[in-house]
Order: sequence, then structure tokens, then C-alpha cells
Amino acid sequence: MAWARLATKTLTTSTDTITTDIFTASKFNQFMVNIINTGGDFRTFNRVGDGTVDTGSNYAQRYNTNGGSDLLNTSLNGFLDWNTTESVQSFEVAYIINISTQEKLAMKWKVGSNTAGAGNSPNRNEVVGKWANTSVQFTVINSGDAVDPKAGSADVDSNLMVIGSDGTPSVVTWQNGLEFHETDTNKDYVWNASTNAWIQIT
Repeated sequence: MAWARLATKTLTTSTDTITTDIFTASKFNQFMVNIINTGGDFRTFNRVGDGTVDTGSNYAQRYNTNGGSDLLNTSLNGFLDWNTTESVQSFEVAYIINISTQEKLAMKWKVGSNTAGAGNSPNRNEVVGKWANTSVQFTVINSGDAVDPKAGSADVDSNLMVIGSDGTPSVVTWQNGLEFHETDTNKDYVWNASTNAWIQIT
């Protein structure tokens, strides 16, 4: 299974949300979000959709903050990352299945800087959730504070990136005739660009 980048979006202006461009659907997906806060509290939600973001009450989740008791939410209009807010920075990693006839199950882990400085421990959050749609694959992902807006915004250079398992990774193009010496076997090879293969020099 080859992982390849499906979409990435980096903010050039401050806003409450980051939304990817439409990408080719993949069954297994990972997305990463880094939010740099402009100041004031910021609480992120994630949404998905086919062509456009689904803002309906089609999400459910179970989550905890800093190892506390599980909290349950149903009929949401997005995945809530946690019930605390972050005033500096947050970073999350998530995995989500994307089979058209099945609910889209997700697992997410997030760290938030809490108050700046080494004297303050970061917050952590664990979430399992689902998008209840069983008729399409999602082709867009959104992350931001639009569901329950707080005072802060996602600042310039905040980023959302999606990778998928069905993509075709880019192949490095090497110059024809490139030579390589294998020190373990003491053999020499030359790159044949037309066949994309190393040829041993005899």
C-alpha cells in the first residue's frame, strides 16, 4: 500500500477554517492539522464531504481530555477535538476510513500548547468518531472554529494536509548514466533512465 499526498492547504491570511481543495477519494486516509492561533481561544472541529463540506448533524463521537472520563456527543455537525480551547497552537493527527457504503470511522489525537512556555504542560485529546454517510466517499476535509466560534483565528502558515493509500507516489527522475558504487559488494552500477533500472557494470 503506497501513501501519497492527496491535498494540502496552507493559510496566507487569518481565518476561522481551513478547507482542502477537492481531491481524489482514497479508502484509507490520514490528515494532519497545525493551527497557529492569532490570539484568544480557538477550538477546532473537523468536517468532511463529497465536493462540499457536510455541515449537517451527521457526526458522532466519543472523546476525553487529558485522560479524563469519556464524553459522548451524537448528531453533531462536526468532530469536536476537545472541550478546552487553545490560545497559542495545536497539532493533530487523524486516521479515517473512506468506503462509500460504510460509515466513515475516525481516530484522532491532538496536542495543544495550553499557555505558552516550558512552565505549562500541553493539553492532550483522544477522539473516536464517525461521519454517518453510507452513500458516498468524501473528497474534501475542513478544520476550524466555525461550529462554535471563539475569539481566536487560524493564523498565516496554519496547515491542513491529507494523504491517502490509493495514491501514486511521485517518482524521482534520475539522469541517465548516473553511476553508483555499492560499498558492501564493491560493485558498480549505472542508471538506465529508459528502463528505470540499475545495470551492473562488469
